[in-house]
Amino acid sequence: MLNEDGARLDGLRTYIDGKLKRYNLLFAVNGAAFAIAKLATDRESKILLGHLTVSAVAWGAISFTVLMTVDIWLWARMMKKNFLGPLAFNRPGKGILLLLSGLIIVAWVLAAL
Repeated sequence: MLNEDGARLDGLRTYIDGKLKRYNLLFAVNGAAFAIAKLATDRESKILLGHLTVSAVAWGAISFTVLMTVDIWLWARMMKKNFLGPLAFNRPGKGILLLLSGLIIVAWVLAAL
C-alpha cells in the first residue's frame, strides 16, 4: 500500500491513466465496429466487405466488450488491492463499468437481431 502523499498521487495517476486507456480502447473498437457494421448495411456502398455480416460484427464486438470489461475490472481490482486501497474502484466505479458495458452489449445484441 502506498503511504506517502507523493506516492499516493503517483499511484492514482497510474490508476487513472491505465483505466482511461482501457476505456478509450473499449470505445474506439466499438466505434470502429459500428462503422464497419454501417458500411455492411449501406446498400449503395461500393466497398465490398466479403461475407461479413452485421451479426458477425455484433458478436465480435460483444466478445471484445466482455473481454475489455474483465480487463478493466482486473486492472482496477489489482490497483486497489496492491497500491491504493479504499481510494480506488469502489461501488460507483464498478457500477459505471458494468452499466456502460451492459449498454454496449445490449445495443450490439439488438443490432445482431
